[in-house]
Amino acid sequence: MKKIYYILPLALAAGMFSSCSNDIAGTEEMLPIENVQKPESDITRAFPEDDGAKALSGMPAEKLWALLPGADSTFATTSTAYEEMTTGMYNEIKEFADALIAKEKNPSVARIHRVLFDWIVKNVKYADGYCSNEPYDVFTTKKAVCQGYANLLTVMARTQGLRIITVNGIFGAGHAWNYVQLNNGDWWVSDPTNNILIKGEKLDEYKNRFFPLSAVGNIYENDQIAVNFSNNANLNLSEIKVAGESYMVPFSVTLNDESKFQITSFDPSVDLPETIKEIYLGKNIQSLGESALGLRTHAANLEAMYVDPDNQFLESHNGIVYQVYNDEPIYIPTAMKSVTLKFTETIGKNYLYNHQGVEEFHVPAGTKKLEDWAVEKCPNLKVAYIPVDTEVSEKAFVDCHPDFQIIRQDQTGIKDVIAD
Repeated sequence: MKKIYYILPLALAAGMFSSCSNDIAGTEEMLPIENVQKPESDITRAFPEDDGAKALSGMPAEKLWALLPGADSTFATTSTAYEEMTTGMYNEIKEFADALIAKEKNPSVARIHRVLFDWIVKNVKYADGYCSNEPYDVFTTKKAVCQGYANLLTVMARTQGLRIITVNGIFGAGHAWNYVQLNNGDWWVSDPTNNILIKGEKLDEYKNRFFPLSAVGNIYENDQIAVNFSNNANLNLSEIKVAGESYMVPFSVTLNDESKFQITSFDPSVDLPETIKEIYLGKNIQSLGESALGLRTHAANLEAMYVDPDNQFLESHNGIVYQVYNDEPIYIPTAMKSVTLKFTETIGKNYLYNHQGVEEFHVPAGTKKLEDWAVEKCPNLKVAYIPVDTEVSEKAFVDCHPDFQIIRQDQTGIKDVIAD
């Protein structure tokens, strides 16, 4: 026998909730309080104010060039944490580099770089197939692709006290190369793979060929945040160090040379403090990174994210983030238990995928169809509330909780509703 549920429709419940708290006394069984989403209009006070800072502009090489003068001193000197680099490996590379430089009499910084650069160009061969890009492996096998060339030059140069970074981006195709600071503090583009060395300020010579999209290391860091250059040439908030239930992403950051730029990306590479449950994004944030992977990986306790209504790139509905003019969510917070989607006529494959926190799934009125695998691998999802006239494919819900059920509801009035 099918169960009959008498469910108060969401539209009517929302109207009751917005009037007076006394009016909803005793309605918890019909509409649990946790299902009522915080209206976006009620949270505008939480967004950062526009402080007049400008966003990075121009070609990617111009964007990175604007940041380099104000970057932290540790940006180009702290050894990159390569996966397999041990102290012994580092010391072996250092001893070799020391021996190369010992042949020079009173070498300048530029000469030290040139010696190491030339050794890599002459001795490392470009690999046709798979090879390790770990710097020690490149050092011993003398085989690599561009990433290995850049990684090894970074380590060798830093053993000699040079300021150098590894960048990734486009040079005809996906590519990795270096920026190194030489005599008089001048930055140079250094590409050992292609034997190219260009003074950084000569942007017209390379900005249309080299497109740096990310740089290893933090451009700026203090006791509250860390910011890097990543996520397709954005100034990105990479780490939050302060705790609290709510966090407002800053509008901008002031670098060491007093230059001030908008933070335009939020793609963390370090776990957020466990206490943070809600995050507020201003109109400055343009991106959450590729598939919001940083947030999916490093925001295990986040329950909601809200976007300033003036943002021209992103928007939020019921704590879920979308690209403007796109009905498919780009980020559903990992710890969100009750998911209520923005209206869309068709909910396609993997709208909700591998979400460990969701327990309830709400489909808005007017949705015509849930296609196969619309919701997949959500082991704690127990119930989906779906309008009576929405078509649900046989495999719309896959790998959910063993007791998962669909509850059909009419959202235009109080009616008998049948559980599928």
